[in-house]
Amino acid sequence: MVAVSNDAWYAGVRPGMPLAEARSMSTPLARDNRRQGQSAIPEIQFVEWQPSDDRSVLQEVAEHTRRFAPIVGLDEMPVPDCLHMDITGCGSLFGGESSLAEQVITRLAGRSYHCQVAISDSVATAWAFAHTEGHFLQHNDGRRRRGRGDRTRGRHVESPQWDLPIVIIPPGQAESWLRPLVIAAARIPIADAQVLRQLGILTIQQLLALPEEDLPSRLSSDAIRRLRQLRGGEDEIIEPIPEADPVQANWVSEFPVSDRRGICQVIEHLTEDIVEQLKRRHLGTVQLTCRLKQEDGGCIELVAEVIRPLQTASELFAVLRLRLESLSLRQAVMAISMHSAVVPMPMAHQKDLFSSNLHVDPAEELAAVVNRLSNRLGKEAVLTVHPADNPVPECAVELRPLMSSESVASTHTDNRLSDLVTSDAACVPGPEVVERPLRLLSAVERIGGADTNPLADGFVRHGQVCRVVDCAGPERIETQWWHESAIHRDYYRVRTSDQAVYWIYRDIVLGGWFLHGIFD
Repeated sequence: MVAVSNDAWYAGVRPGMPLAEARSMSTPLARDNRRQGQSAIPEIQFVEWQPSDDRSVLQEVAEHTRRFAPIVGLDEMPVPDCLHMDITGCGSLFGGESSLAEQVITRLAGRSYHCQVAISDSVATAWAFAHTEGHFLQHNDGRRRRGRGDRTRGRHVESPQWDLPIVIIPPGQAESWLRPLVIAAARIPIADAQVLRQLGILTIQQLLALPEEDLPSRLSSDAIRRLRQLRGGEDEIIEPIPEADPVQANWVSEFPVSDRRGICQVIEHLTEDIVEQLKRRHLGTVQLTCRLKQEDGGCIELVAEVIRPLQTASELFAVLRLRLESLSLRQAVMAISMHSAVVPMPMAHQKDLFSSNLHVDPAEELAAVVNRLSNRLGKEAVLTVHPADNPVPECAVELRPLMSSESVASTHTDNRLSDLVTSDAACVPGPEVVERPLRLLSAVERIGGADTNPLADGFVRHGQVCRVVDCAGPERIETQWWHESAIHRDYYRVRTSDQAVYWIYRDIVLGGWFLHGIFD
């Protein structure tokens, strides 16, 4: 049994009960003692559950909520029972987030749907407060959610303070509010939840306290991903349900176009059409998909992605043109269609009226550069430098893609852009900070053996003799004993007679001197 009605509940039928047992509980003989005093006992009917039908109905419900959010998607659960809505920046249009939630509930109640709304700064947190006891398929131990006309019977309340029609979590406080909830609210697989219960982990507070590096040995990758999403370390992307009236534009001609310049003109016209639709709906786009149908029936697809939502035809066309330049068009093009993935536009800020440069947003300018680089070279080619917990200089930093691999427009990417253009006074080197060269050689150069001393005798590089006139050091860098290849080096910063500054080191174990970096 997956779900039961009020009459079935009174008869003793419970979710999770085998069908044969449920039928025996629903017979008139078994129900006489439970419904005494009633002249007519309604007959209990058993209907086969169709998850696909539930999913289809849930998609129909989503169409009634599109006026409240530009992005509406289904849950990733195998059997979704809720909708995900991105209402970023939409609260002010409805009198605040609380008013927006009330209007959603009222609109669905008019169509005989009773729902609960949870608003938070992450999908994982909002799902948890909308399912304080977990997914309804996990209620197989006699528990049952409260239905219409069902006040307290069979109700096993884990978190009564969250049993509200609307729950709004203030920004930045999600993790602290999550702690009292049971682990089923974390949306982890049932098998992982059972393992945690066997270990005595019953609440999200206990789950968040576990060291993440030890979890892969006991939990699945899905459970670890959910935990990262709860902690705010990983974005959860809402896959939007296709709209009934999508933002798209089409061009068809009886005379095929083989000239690349003519194709660019058509694409530019379609891009302007897309932008006009976006402006009318007050939306932006992060992805344009352009399909070119060729004369021989083949189809070429151009996918242009941008790092921030755009509403500018010139920038979108510039990205598409970069994609078109890398294509080899062997056949004439007969038709071109363009489809846009829409997202909410970020909050607009008033520009300065008396300055020509104060209104310039460095993050927007950087985003424009990243858009061009990523569409020409690929998303994985645009990298940023992050410090690594490694004392070895050549391993002290690691390169990571700037743009999220799951989606271009993400909170992580947007925050990373702001960090890249914002100066941090705390990062300015002080007198206590050891100076290191910004540029290391791709491979160290040997400049002396174990029986030589370049600090006193100098060294030869590229056929030129470098005499050391000033020296600072040593700075000892060593790795721990358990590393496979132990490193023990003494680094020196030396200035030569030609005023060049080098970073050299002596290998303490193997002997020999090496040039590792150059100070610019």
